[in-house]
Amino acid sequence: MNPDVMLEKRIKDLMLDLGTLERISPQTKVSEAVKVLSEKRQTRCPSFLLVVDEAEIEEKILGMLSIDDVLAHMEPSTMSMEELPIFWRGQFREECEAILERSASEIMSPVTHVIHQSGTLMEAVHLMNSSRIDWLPVVEGEDVVGILFREELFNGVVEVVKPE
Repeated sequence: MNPDVMLEKRIKDLMLDLGTLERISPQTKVSEAVKVLSEKRQTRCPSFLLVVDEAEIEEKILGMLSIDDVLAHMEPSTMSMEELPIFWRGQFREECEAILERSASEIMSPVTHVIHQSGTLMEAVHLMNSSRIDWLPVVEGEDVVGILFREELFNGVVEVVKPE
């Protein structure tokens, strides 16, 4: 058997532990989430926040909130995709003020897929590409044990280019 196949990494080898990600509730105002995201950018931590619903015994991951989610929801909601957009002075600030009052659950990227920690990296690549998502909750049985980000998969590509 090819020795490289024996050493092939699995999802669990690249996933981030849930403890490394900051959590917010679905009711958290976007303004608070933006402050936390800004702090995370300064410390080179992943610029993502887990949106979790905390039950009595366990927490349920509802989604993820990122810088991309904030910016993606700043388009004026009245604008039709068929019309040419109209921009005006002061619009950016107006859109910022509007989105900052919304709750995290309104703009987060919801959980749409999960992947098992023993899954292959190609499974993750396929799932992320076909679903157009940047992250996957990693499960073991019924429990979420980590998060796999697209960046971690890219780091796997980098390792092939320049092995450790």
